Amino acid sequence: MPKVGKVFVSHASADKTFVDRLVADLAASDIPVWYDKLDLRVGESIPGWINAGLADSQYFAIVLSKASVGSKWVQEELNAALMTQVAKGGTFILPLLIDDCTVPPLLAHRRHADFRGDYTAALTELLSIWGKDAEACAAEGKAAVHPWPDIQMPDDEFIYLHSTRFDKFFLVSCSLDWTVVRAIDYLRETLDLPRSKEVSEHGMRLRFRYSLRLDGKSMSLSTTLRQAGVQTGSVVQIGINSRYQDLYEKELKEAFSVDTVYMYTEERRLREQWLREQVAARRLLTPEKLKAIADSCFAHV
Repeated sequence: MPKVGKVFVSHASADKTFVDRLVADLAASDIPVWYDKLDLRVGESIPGWINAGLADSQYFAIVLSKASVGSKWVQEELNAALMTQVAKGGTFILPLLIDDCTVPPLLAHRRHADFRGDYTAALTELLSIWGKDAEACAAEGKAAVHPWPDIQMPDDEFIYLHSTRFDKFFLVSCSLDWTVVRAIDYLRETLDLPRSKEVSEHGMRLRFRYSLRLDGKSMSLSTTLRQAGVQTGSVVQIGINSRYQDLYEKELKEAFSVDTVYMYTEERRLREQWLREQVAARRLLTPEKLKAIADSCFAHV
């Protein structure tokens, strides 16, 4: 089972009775917790403690109550957690509703564990999050799941996404009624995946084509994710195929053709010689090296 990241518990002091019980139950299930009663030392800066706690946590559990939604510190902690999710750094937001209150707008479209009634049922639902993540990680040989950086997207439907081009294994909020082509566009835009990229140090331009695969089979672009067999929690691979255009060969053909021989100078002769040497060296690149160059275009993910 992959190692579970720490859970930062954000709450109002009025809710400590509930939080003490929750923290004990999480600890009993081997879920590590960052909690002020355990981690905040006397005299320590509260803003500094918040930043340190968020930096050390992968999950942000916010206890929603009448007391917490009006708390300055809870709002500060929520804003900081949302920023780390947007920055692709990896913070899951877990809303925990413990009484009737006005849910902050940025959380209104997110699934929440409802502790207002049956505590045991809500705890079981909360713990199932780690169970689903563990199953997906085990199936794909991944160490951890990363949250999706789009905080505006409702998360009642989601998939797990991975690629051989980048290391992160994402839990992606989406709609199963999207067509595959729409889903690809959404994934590409959210992760800033390139359509093409010039690699000047190698004198080439790479062009990328994207596809989605379920159980190793490509999905038709015109079908919806649901029609293709994707369900909430399915593991989907985004296929990224690359082709390269040799910019040095292109320059040789365009700038040093028989039609431009009258423009020949010593400077142009040296440029042509250098280009031909680069093209010759290019042809010695192995498929493994070309793949590494293409993979480097996704280092930002």
